[in-house]
Amino acid sequence: MGDQKNESQPHPSEPPHIQSSAERRDRDILRTERSQLAKLAQVIKLGDFMAILMVLATFFSAYATWRTAMLTSTIFAVADRPFLGVQQVTFEATDAQHPMISVNFRNFGSIPALDAIVSVHAVIDGRVVKPADAMSAKDAGILSPNVPHYFYVSLPPDKYQAVAAGKSNLQVHVRLIYKGPAHEKQLCYFERFAYNFGVGVFQASGGDDRCGTDVF
Repeated sequence: MGDQKNESQPHPSEPPHIQSSAERRDRDILRTERSQLAKLAQVIKLGDFMAILMVLATFFSAYATWRTAMLTSTIFAVADRPFLGVQQVTFEATDAQHPMISVNFRNFGSIPALDAIVSVHAVIDGRVVKPADAMSAKDAGILSPNVPHYFYVSLPPDKYQAVAAGKSNLQVHVRLIYKGPAHEKQLCYFERFAYNFGVGVFQASGGDDRCGTDVF
């Protein structure tokens, strides 16, 4: 009876020292796997970081290329194009029946200006003066560099006397429309000159490089 009771009791499958060794081995395996996973995660993060750096490098390289192209285009557009402008505005033939305003304009660029249209208007006290010869614009055609050209606008004697005496305000509006090597692009010069009767000279009084449909 006693022997049967002992035989019916369960026995542990492994000795305690063997079971402890297996647990340590499992823990080492888990530790190794975690270490490998951590290294793999670091590698993945480094790869993502390098990919971001490559994207940024590509972007900055493309931006630098675009900026270089824009600067080259701008330098070429400025260096290789005509520049029309006014050299001087003066009075002429002031003792004659029709005093004249003389506008000396020229091409200050290095290449000829093409299809040039020149228009000059005298404005006294805010009103456009209709010239005696009814000519306020002309087709100047080709304007070579640094060659002086002239446009004349006549004034009635009484209006000239009022301007010379400082009783009326005179402005001269000059508009030059022309083309350069790029024939499809129209270039423009617009300038206002105000007469200073105190010193007897015309002085610049504003302007721009955009020509719309309005004369003034």
